[in-house]
Amino acid sequence: MKIDLHCHTKMTKKGDGEGRNVTTEVFRQKVANADVKIIAITNHNHFDYTQYIELRDVVNEICQVWPGVEIDIKQEHGSKWHLVVVANPDNAEEFAQKVNKLFSGKSIETVTCTIQEVYKALNDCDTIYIAHFHKKPSISEEDREELLRVVGDTARVFNETSDHKALGVFANHGFNVLIGSDVKNWDDYEKSTFAELRLPVASFQQFCLLAKRDSTVVNTLLNKKKYNTMTASPHHTVKIKLNIYEDMNIVFGQKGTGKSEILQTLYNEAKALGINSLLYKGVEKDEKFSEILDTRNVDRDISKINANDCELEFTRIFEWTEKTPTLLASYLSWCSTRDHNTNKSRMKITDSSDLVDLEPSCTRIHHSNYKQIKLINETISKIDPSLYLDEHDVKKLKELLEKLLINNKKKLLQCIIEEQATLLVNFSLRSIKSIADKKSSTVSKPASTGFREFALNRIELKQHANSIIKNLQSKEHNETKYLGEIDGKGQVYINTKYRLLCDESRTNEFFLGIRNLRDVIAKLRDIERNACKIDVANLVVEFAQKCHEMQVDSLEKFLGISRQIVLEDGSLYSPSSGEKSILMLQQVLSSDADAYFLDEPELGMGNSYIDSSVRPILSDLAKKHKMVVVATHNANIAVRTLPYMSILRTHKNGVYATYTGNPFDDRLVNIENSNDVRSWTEESLHTLEGGKEAFYERKSIYETK
Repeated sequence: MKIDLHCHTKMTKKGDGEGRNVTTEVFRQKVANADVKIIAITNHNHFDYTQYIELRDVVNEICQVWPGVEIDIKQEHGSKWHLVVVANPDNAEEFAQKVNKLFSGKSIETVTCTIQEVYKALNDCDTIYIAHFHKKPSISEEDREELLRVVGDTARVFNETSDHKALGVFANHGFNVLIGSDVKNWDDYEKSTFAELRLPVASFQQFCLLAKRDSTVVNTLLNKKKYNTMTASPHHTVKIKLNIYEDMNIVFGQKGTGKSEILQTLYNEAKALGINSLLYKGVEKDEKFSEILDTRNVDRDISKINANDCELEFTRIFEWTEKTPTLLASYLSWCSTRDHNTNKSRMKITDSSDLVDLEPSCTRIHHSNYKQIKLINETISKIDPSLYLDEHDVKKLKELLEKLLINNKKKLLQCIIEEQATLLVNFSLRSIKSIADKKSSTVSKPASTGFREFALNRIELKQHANSIIKNLQSKEHNETKYLGEIDGKGQVYINTKYRLLCDESRTNEFFLGIRNLRDVIAKLRDIERNACKIDVANLVVEFAQKCHEMQVDSLEKFLGISRQIVLEDGSLYSPSSGEKSILMLQQVLSSDADAYFLDEPELGMGNSYIDSSVRPILSDLAKKHKMVVVATHNANIAVRTLPYMSILRTHKNGVYATYTGNPFDDRLVNIENSNDVRSWTEESLHTLEGGKEAFYERKSIYETK
């Protein structure tokens, strides 16, 4: 809930600038755009009641408007600074009268007041006081103590800063700190930085009670937030009930007290309840990073590189056998017995030759084309052509693709029929000759010299080997997926590279040993080179045996897959251990889920990155009503996120204890003993900051510097 308790709507002093003047129309538009829910009008040394009413009414349904004024303070000892006073809107009219009386007869440009004068004049209007703190002109420590003494209620005194880091540090350790727009130009109002209330309040009175850390108000506001009562187990013998909010939930405490176990069991229960949940463990970052680079489960789809898998060619080589030419002795036998039987000599069919298949490669070509056409159809089916073509063209495209497939099947079937018909005729001729030979004790004329079949068989073997080798020629496909962003390096991507075995290939790209794969290719090249030599049959046997050993029957096993981390310009990058943590955490936090369970996400990361990058993402998830549970030792996460639920684990003298609470009422209560109550602030200081002394020592060092 954004609030702005230091907002100017008029140029009242010369140094203000005309950009502070705002119309009701612009005021409504800008407040709505900035999504501010409470705004206090605090012009310099002046309160315009008429303008206040107009602005209050114009945003009545979207924003609360409170009356206020910014006063120039000058103490008797000479110190000068600004004090913002904001009143209960129920007392706006009375507040206007008292402000006018305080400044009556005085120049807005030069008027100053003491703390005592301001308090005496305005405190009856139910006011809060906001002093410039770490913001010039700023209040001194002496005057801050005096302001607290005069007001008498620390919950009514706030410190305003423009330093965002100071805001986080001091607000979470006992100081009421705010940040206001102090708007100088309404054109840029949305760009201002606003304070945010983690517990949305409905009134000025509720705001003051929240500042006082009133337990009743805090619990009332907390109960408006949705939560799940879940069972956590820091040890398998211990079960504890916890209210886990759809917001920030922090588990912190001493090492070895079961924080990780609590987180893991909460995650397991969330999953069992059907809540879409994600888990991140800082200690597993290296293992998880290795997993995203692992390619063992990546589908080795050779179509990604537009290559043929050559499954048919492998099969034909495996099944290849030598076709031996007809022996000369067969012709001699035919000549020597041809006149021995008159009846047979009249059977001219016994002197016939085999039919010749004029297109021996017809079936292979159409079969190969069929696979490609089928692949095209499957690819087209994965997209919606209507995004790019009108209805007529979409219909035409589908008709043509269907026609292409049908005609291809027809051609393939025709070739198979012709091929098989030729084989059947030749088989019949040979059978008739064999019967005639048996009946006549003669030898028929050989059906063929066998040389054509012998030569074509060798040529086909060479063609099959050559086809596989050609498809193995360097082809590469890259798929890039966004991984995250690293400061100073920009966006980082995972590049998945697909390529067939080549000289640059590495062993980890393949399931099979790269040497074995290269041995297969070497044997295939031997077949291709020696297809016309006498011993090629032995080479085919060796090749088939090697492929059988490695279960290779296509080019899929030769498709190498690797993953690399690349930058925007495509250059390779090797992230450091800390950068791996950053990228892996970004992966989880950028993924859509209903619940996020993070175990020590700060491991490997610098505090500056945690505070500037991780914490805002966690806060944004909480604003989206996501369940965020973090086990951490990092104060920026555990404290600056202002968690709805803080779970403290302690261990002393062999006794473990669990405390739950929140920073809003500064209480942590033992879940087994409601009388055992600790201060959220003190426990946070002790556990996360090393104690109050260490915290304030660092504060002094920072301020000195």
